[in-house]
Amino acid sequence: MYSALIMPRFVILGKLTLKALQAMEDAKDRDSQGEKIIKAAGGELLAHYYTIGHYDFVVIAELPSNDALVKVLLEIGKWGTVSTETLTALKPEEIYKVAMGY
Repeated sequence: MYSALIMPRFVILGKLTLKALQAMEDAKDRDSQGEKIIKAAGGELLAHYYTIGHYDFVVIAELPSNDALVKVLLEIGKWGTVSTETLTALKPEEIYKVAMGY
């Protein structure tokens, strides 16, 4: 049986609210606070990009569990500055192992 020692990775797609857009001068501080919240939940921020298109930003983070992810999203959600959609990310090797029955 396959037992992963790899911390789950999540791709968080986000849209900025009007509140966030009206206070873009605070974006760096908000981003820093977001990273601290991820670390406090036992995770690590792997990447953070602002994007042009359907989403305003993309975050890739490792967190120890779905519960930790929910804590992070709830804490950041309290700010009223973002709405998010989250995907669980798996490396190809993880899929291969499961497919092979490990």
